[in-house]
Amino acid sequence: MTEAFSAGHGRTGTPPARRWILAGLIAMSGIAPAMAAPRAAAPAPAPAAEAAGPDGAPPQPVLPEPAVPTFGALPAGVRPPQPVIGVFDTGEIMRQSVAVQQVEQEMGARREKLIREVRAEEAQIQALRQRMLNAPRDQAEIQQRALQQRVASDQQKFGERNRILQEDIQVAMNQVQREVAQVVNSIGKSRGLTMVVQSGLAVLHGPEVDISQQVVTRLNALLPHVYLPAENEDPEVIAKSGRFPTAPVQMPEPGPQDQQG
Repeated sequence: MTEAFSAGHGRTGTPPARRWILAGLIAMSGIAPAMAAPRAAAPAPAPAAEAAGPDGAPPQPVLPEPAVPTFGALPAGVRPPQPVIGVFDTGEIMRQSVAVQQVEQEMGARREKLIREVRAEEAQIQALRQRMLNAPRDQAEIQQRALQQRVASDQQKFGERNRILQEDIQVAMNQVQREVAQVVNSIGKSRGLTMVVQSGLAVLHGPEVDISQQVVTRLNALLPHVYLPAENEDPEVIAKSGRFPTAPVQMPEPGPQDQQG
């Protein structure tokens, strides 16, 4: 800021804006012809250009900085109590949850059924394409249009079924996650824990602070199974029916197997 401010003053020590104002006053007073006679003065630069910094940007303003009260050291206070920490492993809790195991079994079967239907439809589409190639030109054009309509219909139909499948899983897992949160909170209060964290956030911890098994025991007792929409029953339609409270959909991040297809 100091360099830009000094450079703007020029070598004469008079600020550019002040020189420009002085020149204007001289011109208005009629002295300009007499002063300009000895030499041909170059046209005065525009004030905005002279006010610019070295890189062409406007210089930073220099503002006043009033003093503020000084805050001194505080007297020694009461030390807070030592934290009582609990740790839980979400992945292990989900693996041992009987409700989650039932969901995985049922939804795995639904997914395999959908995959079989998609593959069967792909085989039929391929057979129709081969038949179209061997058909006369006029019939081939008709078959091609019909085939395009069928493919578009298949994409919409199977896309909807896949969406329903994913949302069914989310409905089921949301129930488990909400119950886990309640169980963890209840165990934390009963043990007088002042901090409860997931094991993935702890670099190192001993088994004496791990409450995962307690969570699993109480979770399986409270929630041995969850509500799961029927096959091909749209969860969004269920939500609109008012049978249950609603919540925004939060789809889980795809795992390595999902990304590989």
